[in-house]
Amino acid sequence: MKNIYSIVILILCVIFCAGFSSVPAGGISLSYQPNVDKLEKVFKDSLPLDGVIYTKVPRGLIISINERFFFNTGDTRIKESSLYILNTIAELVYKLSNYCVIENHTEEYFNDSRNLELSLVRSANIAQYMINTRKISADRLFALGYGQYMPFKDNVSPKKGFNNRIDFVILEYETKR
Repeated sequence: MKNIYSIVILILCVIFCAGFSSVPAGGISLSYQPNVDKLEKVFKDSLPLDGVIYTKVPRGLIISINERFFFNTGDTRIKESSLYILNTIAELVYKLSNYCVIENHTEEYFNDSRNLELSLVRSANIAQYMINTRKISADRLFALGYGQYMPFKDNVSPKKGFNNRIDFVILEYETKR
C-alpha cells in the first residue's frame, strides 16, 4: 500500500514540476501578484461563511474551509448540506481562467495510511462533483490528499480545527497535466 502512495506522490511531483524546467537566469521570482487581491474579494463576496481562511501565497489564493462542512467523520461522501458551498466555488472556478487544486487535510485518529487514503478520496470526490455538476474541464482541477502530513500553521500557532480542512487553491500561474 505504501508503494502505491509513493508512486502517486512521484507522479504528482512530475506533473507539478514539469512546468518549472526553465528557470530565468535571475532565479525564481516570488513577486506579489495583484490578481490575488481580486480573487480574494470575489470569493469573500460570494462565500459569506464564518471560519473561512484566505491565505495569499506565491502560487495564488488558498481558501481553507473546515472539512466538517463537507464530510462526516470517517466518511468520503459529500454532505448534501455542503452542496451550496461547492456549487458556489465551482461556479467561480468555472468563470475564472485559473486552475484549482483541491487539497484535503485530515487527522481523524486512524492510522497514517487510512488518513491518507481518506484524504485522497475526499479531494477526488470534490473534484469529481465539480466536474460533473459545473462541467469544469478535468484539466483545470487537481485533487490532492495530504492526510495529517501538512498541518495548518498560520505563522506561529495552529488554528484550532484547521488540520481537518479542504483547501481550494486558485493558482496564479499556468500548469499542464
